[in-house]
Amino acid sequence: MSTTARTLLVALTAGLLAACGKGTPITSGTPTPAPTPTPAVTKQIPIPTASSLPAGIALGADGNIWFTEFAPSKIGQLADGSISENVTPTHNSGPNGIASGPGPGLNLWFTETNVGQVGQITVSGPPYTEYALPNSAARPSGIVLAADGNIWVTDPGTNSIWRIRQIHAKPFVLYKQITLTGNAQPGSIVVGPDSALWFTEPGTNSIGRVPVSGAPVTEYSLGPGRSMPAGIASSNDGLWITETKARQLVRMSITGVVIATYPLTGSMTPDALVQGIDGNFYFSDPKANRIGQFIVREKALHFYPIPTADSEPTAMALGADHEIYVLERLGNKIAHFAYFY
Repeated sequence: MSTTARTLLVALTAGLLAACGKGTPITSGTPTPAPTPTPAVTKQIPIPTASSLPAGIALGADGNIWFTEFAPSKIGQLADGSISENVTPTHNSGPNGIASGPGPGLNLWFTETNVGQVGQITVSGPPYTEYALPNSAARPSGIVLAADGNIWVTDPGTNSIWRIRQIHAKPFVLYKQITLTGNAQPGSIVVGPDSALWFTEPGTNSIGRVPVSGAPVTEYSLGPGRSMPAGIASSNDGLWITETKARQLVRMSITGVVIATYPLTGSMTPDALVQGIDGNFYFSDPKANRIGQFIVREKALHFYPIPTADSEPTAMALGADHEIYVLERLGNKIAHFAYFY
């Protein structure tokens, strides 16, 4: 190598070192990844009406969170971090479950437990439409939009499931009542991976199934005793259920076979249940004032506290951002639970 070439090489090397920053060593290998944040309640949004006893929560077709307020008979909307409220037409109606519904107005449907009605509101707000179930003993609770385009409701008051079909060309709906056996007391309801309706029966310690045709109804026992099935979630591998009294998580196939049970050791009252975008399951634990996480692959269990003491977390829903939104029944807030980053 000539003296000129050697001089050029030295100058080039010095320039490259200078570009890296004075005194910065050149290293090789895979950089150390940043630590993954721990899941936690990152926000709590107060509900404007005091002691509202929020009961049901759902993601609306507008991408916002909608929820019911049982005590003041209101429907609330969480959008862009702030809450707005609308009063239902019927005083003391007891709005309870809520779900996105069919129709051109991007409707929300909700149950009115105290007066045996279902209500409807569009994402743009009032006016409301209310429909009385054709049985004075009706006390509707859970509600879901099914694959047939109809609304399905659990009714512990008449021990029934109702199918509600709206006739859009006319201002009325058609009802189909499906009576259950014994004292089922149907509660939570979801659309299963088979498109049928699946619901909890805490009164008979069973899980019920009804196809969208409305028959036949099949009820699957969870075993002897009263495990008190509470929350139910649909997954691609079947149904998952929380049992409040037995304090365990149950996995059931779409043939009604209990595949596995997992003790929720450390929980007090496992209640509402959702599956996160990470494939794991999350449940509220009202008495313990925290959110439980069940990691499916590892069969591991973790708990995360609600910052407000004695807030009684209950119903849960995934938002448009795939994060989990939790109602704080006594804390009178909506908690934003971040579990993935």
